[in-house]
Amino acid sequence: MNNTDTQGNTGGDSALHDPKEIAAHGDPQARQRLASDASAPPEILYYLASDESLPVRKAVASNPATPLQADFILSNDAEASIRMDLAMKIGNRLGFESDELDDNLLSKVNKVLGNLINDQMLAVRAIVAEEIKGLENVPKGVISKLARDAEAAVSAPVLEHSPLLDDDELVEIITQGVRDEVATAIARRENIGQTVTASISHTGSIVAIEALLENKTATISPTALDEITDLAQDHQSLHQSLAKRDDLPEPTLQRMAGFVGSAIVEELLERYPLTDVAKDGLRSAVQERIEAGDAAPSNGNASQISQYRILVVEDDSTMRMLIRQIIESFLSAEVLVTSDGDRALSIIEDGGHFDLIVCDWMMPVMSGIEFLRALRERGDETPFAMLTSRKDVDSVVSAQKYGVDAFITKPVTAAEIQGKLRMLLRGDR
Repeated sequence: MNNTDTQGNTGGDSALHDPKEIAAHGDPQARQRLASDASAPPEILYYLASDESLPVRKAVASNPATPLQADFILSNDAEASIRMDLAMKIGNRLGFESDELDDNLLSKVNKVLGNLINDQMLAVRAIVAEEIKGLENVPKGVISKLARDAEAAVSAPVLEHSPLLDDDELVEIITQGVRDEVATAIARRENIGQTVTASISHTGSIVAIEALLENKTATISPTALDEITDLAQDHQSLHQSLAKRDDLPEPTLQRMAGFVGSAIVEELLERYPLTDVAKDGLRSAVQERIEAGDAAPSNGNASQISQYRILVVEDDSTMRMLIRQIIESFLSAEVLVTSDGDRALSIIEDGGHFDLIVCDWMMPVMSGIEFLRALRERGDETPFAMLTSRKDVDSVVSAQKYGVDAFITKPVTAAEIQGKLRMLLRGDR
């Protein structure tokens, strides 16, 4: 009878508990268990970081006790899933480090992150960005690199949340030219100053400017506000967002009376402490436009007051803006937006009548299906288009049972939205 144990080791019982023996001679399962052990000696984990077995290396990558020298080896691993596991772990590790890193530890972290943030695989870089976006104890150069990544999935989380980015750097990034989703991420940052908001305004990105207007912590300069008001005259999607601001000067309110609807003007009059003379002036401006036949939204498409009222219910603010822009690009429509089914029900119960409802399936508070069911139970037969990424038969049948009239597949396209909405507005249900 030989002395080979059940884990592939030789040398009797002592080999069962000797990490060096297991690492050198144990079978893959034994090495994997050792690689997962947070109490394993650092030098053993370092050794196993170069193991020929993929599961063993993955275990080392996920082990919070793995030394940074071993993490550096794994950051160059040919297997993408290992680098993804490592990216997740390094972010969690930094999150638990409440204090600023000492120079030695900072140097080691920098080497690991340096490889991960330059990884050719988008998913690896995106995981790093998501994991460290709000941390203060990461190398500044790492954050700056991620903030300038060509992919919005990487740069946007950092641009929106990182406390290490100051206004000067944000302005520099914006002025170098950014896509809508990147400008929108910056527009959502808390407490951005006038230089940043002015730069966002200069981009002319309607989606980003709408996010900026809805950011109550953003300080918008009078000059930027004038620029945004100019844009709003030709983009109805900005009307409501502009009207929701609580810091509009009276001259801006007077200008808005020249192009927004009377309902928005009345809302502004309720919220702003204007003199009776000023209030009468705003109402007169709207009345003069109506009498002159110029009360329609000046979005380049409408020759009359909005023909349709459409309600968009979507919890993702960027998606809400996108859908509203698409609708307003081809319909003379007043588009109201809200973030969940519960709020949508309140709007309808307060007397809101709509020609069409576009609603996301998966939402917090009240899902799209729950919202639709509540509508149908109260006898509301408004045409209903459901936004969804679901394609399985059971989900579609379930939704149709509650009265979904059309499905719009995510990721959305302007062509599909136009086709489905025109069909429903014609009554082809």
